[in-house]
Amino acid sequence: MRLELADELEEFIRAGSIWHVDELSGLIAHLEAESDTTQDPLPRMLSRPLSSLLWRMKMGEPEKRFADDVEGIVYPRLWKVLEAIRDGMPDGELRTRIEVLNRRLARRFADEERS
Repeated sequence: MRLELADELEEFIRAGSIWHVDELSGLIAHLEAESDTTQDPLPRMLSRPLSSLLWRMKMGEPEKRFADDVEGIVYPRLWKVLEAIRDGMPDGELRTRIEVLNRRLARRFADEERS
């Protein structure tokens, strides 16, 4: 992934845009376009857990506890991804970090269903 993408992820984290539908939608679209332009599958892979969050948001406003839990997953995991980009880690490490984000978010969504 390109270094500029790390800067954009950092700005998204800094702005706290996770619960803003337009910003989240924009980031997802940007990641997908990045994959199309660069032929790099990793940005699209990163867009998938964010897309699942967007779908969840469309179901209605989350309870505070759920929202706090999601932020505790998404922001640190995105930070791990941008660190890997900046440190020039191999694609396999980036893929692993994205998969961890996806699994943790999916588990939290599943826990919400059981509550």
